[in-house]
Amino acid sequence: MKKLTIIISIFLMAFTNYVDVGDPSIQAVCKITTENGETHEGFVTLINGSYDGMHSNGFYLYQDEHYNWTTLFDFELHSLKKNGKTKYNIGNFSPDAKEIYFIAHTWGNDVYSSKDSKKVINDSNGKHLIKKTELIHQYKMFDSIPLFKELQRTYHINYNKTDSNTKKIAMNNIISFEILKNPNSKWLEKIEQARKIYLNDNNGEESTGDYLEPIWIHELIKNPKKFKELKEYFKSWKNK
Repeated sequence: MKKLTIIISIFLMAFTNYVDVGDPSIQAVCKITTENGETHEGFVTLINGSYDGMHSNGFYLYQDEHYNWTTLFDFELHSLKKNGKTKYNIGNFSPDAKEIYFIAHTWGNDVYSSKDSKKVINDSNGKHLIKKTELIHQYKMFDSIPLFKELQRTYHINYNKTDSNTKKIAMNNIISFEILKNPNSKWLEKIEQARKIYLNDNNGEESTGDYLEPIWIHELIKNPKKFKELKEYFKSWKNK
C-alpha cells in the first residue's frame, strides 16, 4: 500500500501543471492556402484547456441531414486539403462535403441534457437507482477561419473576440490548412513578446499565481518525451 501511495504521488507530481492549474491550451502557427494561390499565416488554437479538461477545435463538414462529420484537432497534426469541388482530405479521412465550417469550443456554454435517464436496477446488492445526465458540448461555427495575426494581451486566443487582429478566410476558398512545425522568426518573435507580457502581468503582487500559459505545438514537438506524455494524457482524458 505504501508503494502504491508513492507511485500515485510521483504520477501526480509529473502532471503538476495539469492537476494544480488546469489543463493547458495548445496553440499553433498555421498556413492557409486559398484557391487563388495566396498563402496566409497566423495563430490558431487547436485545443482549449481549463479546469474542465481539454476540448478540441476543428472542422464540421456537412453533406446532408444524414451525412455530416465533426473532425477535431488532436496530436496527430493532420492537415486539411481540398482536392475537388466538395472533396476534402483530413489524414486518412476523405469526406465529401457541400459545406465546411471551422468550429471552436466555447467555454461556459456547455450544458447538461434535460433528458436525464433514470433506471432502477435490482441485483444482488438490492434495488438501486442509476441516474445519468449527458453533457452537451457547444461549438461556435465559423464559415471562415478567424486567423489571428497578433496575440492578445491575455496570450490565449479568444474566439469570442475575432473582430480585431484577425483575418477571416472563407472556408469555401481554402484549399489547404497546415500546422507549421517550424514557424519563421516573425511569428516566434510575436510569441516571445506576448509571453513576456503575459508572465509579467501574472507575476505581480495582485496575481493569484493560478494561471497557465498556452503550449505551442512547434515547441512541444521538439520535446518528444513531453509530447508523448501530453498526447497520452489527452487521449486518456478523452476516453473517460
